Amino acid sequence: MVVDKLKSIKLMGKTIKIIYKELENGDWGECDIDSQVIILNKKCLEDKKHHWWTLVHEVTHMVFELSGVAFMERNEEEAYVRCVENLVIPWVLDNQHLSDKKDG
Repeated sequence: MVVDKLKSIKLMGKTIKIIYKELENGDWGECDIDSQVIILNKKCLEDKKHHWWTLVHEVTHMVFELSGVAFMERNEEEAYVRCVENLVIPWVLDNQHLSDKKDG
C-alpha cells in the first residue's frame, strides 16, 4: 500500500517541510532543526503505519529541538516527559488524519 507524500506539517506554530529521499545506513528519518525540515526515507511510503510512526518519531525529535530540551546540559527525565505530554502527544492527536490519509 503506497502512502501519499506529505509536503509539510504544522508544529508549534511553524511550518516544517517534509522531504522524502533514500537514506544511508538503514536510517528511516532525519530531523534538521536549522532548516526546519524532516527527511523521511522513501521506503516509508510503502507502508502506511511505518510512515506514520516514523513521522511521529521525527516530530518528537523536532519538538525536543524547537523547545530547547535537546540542548539541556543535564538530562532531566521529567522535562522530557512533560515535553512529550504537552507537545508531542497533542500534535499526534491533532494530526491523526495524516495517518488515515487515503492512498492516491
